[in-house]
Amino acid sequence: MKVLRSLLWFGMLVLIPTQGQSQEHSLLRAIEKEIGSIFETNRQGVVRIHALFTPNQNTSATGSVFTHGSGFIFDSRGYILTIEAAVHGAEEIRVTLASDRQVRARFVGSDPISGVAVIQADIDSLSIVKIGDSDRIQFGHYAFILGNDFGNLVPAFGTMHEIYQGEDLIQVSARVQSSYGGAPVFCSDGRVGGMVWRYQDAPAGYTPSEQLAHTFMGVPGMPNSVFVIPINRAMHVAQVLVSDGKMLYGWLGVEVGMQGEDVVVIDVAAQSPAALSGVLSGDVLLAFGDRAVAGPHHLRRLVMESVPGQEIVLGVRRNGRVLAQGVQLGNMPGQPMVASQVEEPEPEDEMIYRQMDHLQKEMIRLQQLLHQQEP
Repeated sequence: MKVLRSLLWFGMLVLIPTQGQSQEHSLLRAIEKEIGSIFETNRQGVVRIHALFTPNQNTSATGSVFTHGSGFIFDSRGYILTIEAAVHGAEEIRVTLASDRQVRARFVGSDPISGVAVIQADIDSLSIVKIGDSDRIQFGHYAFILGNDFGNLVPAFGTMHEIYQGEDLIQVSARVQSSYGGAPVFCSDGRVGGMVWRYQDAPAGYTPSEQLAHTFMGVPGMPNSVFVIPINRAMHVAQVLVSDGKMLYGWLGVEVGMQGEDVVVIDVAAQSPAALSGVLSGDVLLAFGDRAVAGPHHLRRLVMESVPGQEIVLGVRRNGRVLAQGVQLGNMPGQPMVASQVEEPEPEDEMIYRQMDHLQKEMIRLQQLLHQQEP
């Protein structure tokens, strides 16, 4: 009976288009209102960053360089989260609020490995963005970005394109400017799920005529993808920078890989904490402290979330025997995070262009065959 009533109700909507259109418009307005609310509620906590740099001797630039970036207030004491590239080494940092008021900011600290930086501004009546949980983000989730479009605070919209667990990065399909670096990425609950790190490089090697053709096909010059630092990682780094001024990561010094279901040590760096504690190539790593080791990426995260000098007991299986191997973690050598380390699939745009080129050739071949068959 319920099914019959539902069918009758649906039929009435089809027979009465004006009522259906009204409900459709009402739904669209509700969606529009909710999206607008996400941006409007959070825009007071988003800032535009302007930094003054003096070029070094390795550049051809003369005079001072003025750069643009984005950031967001995460602490009532005026702490602002952004990316290292936007502020590290700057002579002067200014932030512009949503009200267009501009104030000076001071550099607190940055971390070259994660690309995260913190600055602080003396701002009254602060509006702080709400921090979410990036572990809950899934492929296909919506992404709402609010960033500095070279002086203007402009929203952008996209979807979660890929999640790279090994590099702790999220890739979002969205068109943003380089000045969006440090911009918050809001989830559908209105909370920050990540921070824009850098955009994906545009496909290279195209001639001007090909670039023009791509523009006509609806693909602008701006990149269609941006890498995002998950907010859980960014906030962990930010809190350490606020308290200590720098970020230190634990270092074990092993290269591991999967052999069946086992996490096996492939190589041990010389003079590393692992080598000094007696870890050997071929050892199966079972546990890191009180945590079972699930795989290479999991081990890397467990080590990086530990602090240098921390004593850890490794659960190791060697020649069929289970051993408890004590190790004192070292300080991981600083290596900046680079997007090229991420193993990406072929960029979607290039794949589409290749498919279109193939179809075009097939169409030409088909036309030639038809022309040959004409009487």
